[in-house]
Amino acid sequence: MISRKQKFLTVVLIIILAVAIVAGVFGISYYMGGVTFPWEVVSVDSDDTQSAENTDEISQVEEDVSDDEIDEDISDSVTEETKTKEDKSDTKHSKNDDSDADTDDESDDVTADGVAATGNNYGFYGALSVDGTNLVDSDGNLVQLIGVSTHGLSWYPEYASAETIASLKENWGINVIRLAMYTSDYNGYCVGGDDIQAALKDTIDAAVEAATANDMYVIIDWHTLNDGDPNEYKSQAIQFFGETVRKYADYDNVIYEICNEPNGDTTWDDVVKYAKEVIPVIRNVDSDALILVGTPDYGKDLDSVIENPLEFDNVMYTYHFYAGSDKSSARNTLIDALEAGLPVFISECGFVSDDGDGDVDTKESAKWLDVIEEYGLSTVVWNLSNKDEGSALISSDSDLTKNWAYDDLSEQGQYFFDWLSDYEGYTEE
Repeated sequence: MISRKQKFLTVVLIIILAVAIVAGVFGISYYMGGVTFPWEVVSVDSDDTQSAENTDEISQVEEDVSDDEIDEDISDSVTEETKTKEDKSDTKHSKNDDSDADTDDESDDVTADGVAATGNNYGFYGALSVDGTNLVDSDGNLVQLIGVSTHGLSWYPEYASAETIASLKENWGINVIRLAMYTSDYNGYCVGGDDIQAALKDTIDAAVEAATANDMYVIIDWHTLNDGDPNEYKSQAIQFFGETVRKYADYDNVIYEICNEPNGDTTWDDVVKYAKEVIPVIRNVDSDALILVGTPDYGKDLDSVIENPLEFDNVMYTYHFYAGSDKSSARNTLIDALEAGLPVFISECGFVSDDGDGDVDTKESAKWLDVIEEYGLSTVVWNLSNKDEGSALISSDSDLTKNWAYDDLSEQGQYFFDWLSDYEGYTEE
């Protein structure tokens, strides 16, 4: 039997154990963060709660927008970089690289009838002479001739007609046309027979009269090519120039190019020998005539000329280039000759390859045109025809021989036309 004292001790022990257990549970919970005692409670305003919620929402929106803006910024940056590179690659001579610009240019440079017109008009200066490296007028002012060369007169005589020449002056504003009369190629002057010779002379006569009527200069070009050495047909050249100069002795606008492109094994000494016999034939009739002399290597060897120039007045040496083939070294040859004091006339050039075909090389063409502008070089572009080749100025799809629309021009024709529209001629600084 259990006494009262033992019962009391048992109850006390149970109470102590219960308190210990409860205290342990609360202690562990508080340590783990699961219990907040009343004295630890802090009141929170409803506005602060709402602000916190709004902050969370705004933060989320900013994250969403930020991603989109970053994508757009990257896109804009790439676009701007691309545009900058494209802008840098453009030059003042490459208007036809931009189709939108072409549309604007075309709309600005047309007449009411839709004829392409540059708005420029290169001048007529009367009798010309050579002073140092320059072509000058009677007052000694540097002048610049800008124009085109026909293709072979036996093949495309329609582009040397009076109507064509008048159209070139009125719409393009050029001041010189070169009449390319082949000597030995098919139906050339020296191989085609009497009828061909007569027809060629008639074509030249009509063109000279038309150029004179339109205040233009005209180059009569003895177009040697396959006959690489001009001495091969020297006697025919003497006969032709002797007869021709008598017709035009009183014309201030007629220029004589006595050999086009000596080539092959022909040296400058060979050309000098030829020139010393042909030039006096012209000088005996017209002592002041301007004479152009072709240089070896298809009109590119000026170094040999520097070493041994001709002893005649009013003589210039021709230089030919084709931008698709002739690069910086060819330009350096030209510049070196000019700096050495050699008078140079670019009597033939193109913006395509030197075979007369291919696409326009706008990058190299712009560099050549820069040189032409800087030195005020007289320049003639090959060729005025609709032959199916890159150097033809008229599209092969066009049968027009005058009053061309912009779309009637070939790629080279449009490139040249755009330059004519921009370039107002050399002005001394």
